[in-house]
Amino acid sequence: MKLSLVCLFLTLATAALAAPPSGVVTTIAGNPGIPGYWDGPATDAMFTHPTWLDVVTGPSKPTCELGKSGEIYVIDRMNGLVRHIDETGFVTTFPSPVHLDVSGAFGGGVLVEQPGDGCGCGPYARGVMLSSTEAGQVVLASLSGGLAARDDWSTVMTGFVRPTGIARSREPEGPFGPTTLKRKVYVADAGDHTIRAIGWILSFEACPQGKRETILAGNPGHPGYADGTGSAALFDTPRGVATAPDGSVYVSDAGNNAIRKITPEGVVTTVASNLNTPSGIDVNDKGEVFFVDTFNHVIRMIGTDGKLVTVAGQLGVSGFADGDAASAKFNAPVGLKVAPDGSIVIADTGNNVIRRLTLNR
Repeated sequence: MKLSLVCLFLTLATAALAAPPSGVVTTIAGNPGIPGYWDGPATDAMFTHPTWLDVVTGPSKPTCELGKSGEIYVIDRMNGLVRHIDETGFVTTFPSPVHLDVSGAFGGGVLVEQPGDGCGCGPYARGVMLSSTEAGQVVLASLSGGLAARDDWSTVMTGFVRPTGIARSREPEGPFGPTTLKRKVYVADAGDHTIRAIGWILSFEACPQGKRETILAGNPGHPGYADGTGSAALFDTPRGVATAPDGSVYVSDAGNNAIRKITPEGVVTTVASNLNTPSGIDVNDKGEVFFVDTFNHVIRMIGTDGKLVTVAGQLGVSGFADGDAASAKFNAPVGLKVAPDGSIVIADTGNNVIRRLTLNR
């Protein structure tokens, strides 16, 4: 009997301390520890404090739209630019149609439209949404440069305080008509301490465009910490936002050092705490939540079992090192995105580089 109890204890202890998946960290582009501005091949390119990023999801079949799967768009904060990294690692500067004011800490935000989200074919069909944080704007640009074509809707959205992270809804889409919402885009308004939702409808020329901005959760202008529903929930400087396959929205609540979950009905709960300024966040198709624990200098994951594990970096240790994920080092990373191939792309802000974490599954 005693032996059985000991075995049971050891089994439970082993489960509670289950090791995170192993992996490898590599550098995609940039010169570690060297700030600057330079376009060109991956090893020549330079960034200065890159923050937020997005990875293009390509179409499953040939299409007239721009954007190849795996391409990366990066907010190069201290250079005040958007940079583009192609599938070979070659870096260019994206021609933003407006001046982006991303001068504040953690400034910026970027979301590339999914295949089919744009308007028709041609160079202006598919767009990229950009947060001009200090200007309180979200801009919809064409992937070829200039403002995206969206009929009667202004492609420069105002009314935010300090918008940062942007995410597209992933719940099953309903019918799409002149007055029927098909999808939503969520924005973390760090300066207003809210998560905002922008509903999309079809225009008179059948172009999807943003209408009906609402607040999903949080009390505008009132920072704090409280779980609850809608405006009863409180956030403190939420910076990152991501959506899960079940329609839930995950938020990196930086000021509260926590990860929060919002159900489609607007119910907010806390799923991880005692962090150190969490920032970039994303959810894979399995429902695993990956996020950057910025000032702990690590990449962490909340598994489908709800357990929090560190998947890359050394907790509380800053620096730069590629290689085995557990031995790798980061320096105050901010942006994070799950790529179409399942790898994790990271803006390693303090090291001025873009990194990739490939997990062994």
